[in-house]
Amino acid sequence: MKNRFLVTITDTKTFRQYTLKQIVKGIGLAVIGGLVVTGAATWFYLEWLEDAYDEAKLRQKVLERQIGTLEHNISTLNRHIEVRQRELDRLGDRLSDLEVLVGQKPDTNFSTSTRLENVTLSAAQIALLFSIVPNGEPLPMEGVTSAFGWRRHPIRKSREFHPGIDLRAKRGNPVWTTADGVVEYSGYHKRSGYGNLVIVDHGFGFKTYYGHLKTRSVHKGDTLVKGDLIGLSGNTGLSTAPHLHYEIRFLTRPVNPYWFIRWKKERYRSIFRKVKQVPWESFIALVSHMAAQALPPSSHQQRP
Repeated sequence: MKNRFLVTITDTKTFRQYTLKQIVKGIGLAVIGGLVVTGAATWFYLEWLEDAYDEAKLRQKVLERQIGTLEHNISTLNRHIEVRQRELDRLGDRLSDLEVLVGQKPDTNFSTSTRLENVTLSAAQIALLFSIVPNGEPLPMEGVTSAFGWRRHPIRKSREFHPGIDLRAKRGNPVWTTADGVVEYSGYHKRSGYGNLVIVDHGFGFKTYYGHLKTRSVHKGDTLVKGDLIGLSGNTGLSTAPHLHYEIRFLTRPVNPYWFIRWKKERYRSIFRKVKQVPWESFIALVSHMAAQALPPSSHQQRP
């Protein structure tokens, strides 16, 4: 026991003794164990940091590639926009003329491309519509003496459907065709009571009837342009006074001529709401196709 320290731990019942060498050995083992655990934790942490760094670098490369692609797309789009803008600028000179043609005022609330598209199509459609569909007054208007629809016939005194409209007129007033077409009939029609009658076929299902004429200026088969003279107003047939019986039929069925007489280019959509017997949607689709075909080659190139 010489040169050794003895540590004794006692309580009320027993005691234990430890030498200094055992204590130092225990402390040393504890320190070594702590260093090993700390080193291992540090090594795992560094490994995790390295993996996170590598992943971040990979993400950075992916983002850089995506940014490059986006910049390329933006550059391409900008070039397309510049090309389109130059095209629209070239079309600008035609825009005002087309808007005037269709009776529209330039609306700066819309883009140039939208205005040009609408006006170009509208101009073509309207030009066709107002050449093949009856519109406007067939003679100088002095009033309506009998409207379209059911009425008491002024001579037969029976309730009958009036398929047209009677327009007040003096004898000898000029009567014009209200759309382009071909004369289908020109003669005295006793059975209908229309007297001197001219029927014009405008195609696309539309026909116009002009009754009680004093004289007829056209013959069957004549080709007419809107506004051509077809006769003079009179009082022939079953009529109590000089007037023009004006009638419009679509696919043989009479439609109210009043709305076609009032139909104007600047309000061309009004007829779509007023006259339901005509399938305007499909009709306009056909007219649009024809209008597109009728546009000059330069216009086809300019359409989006």
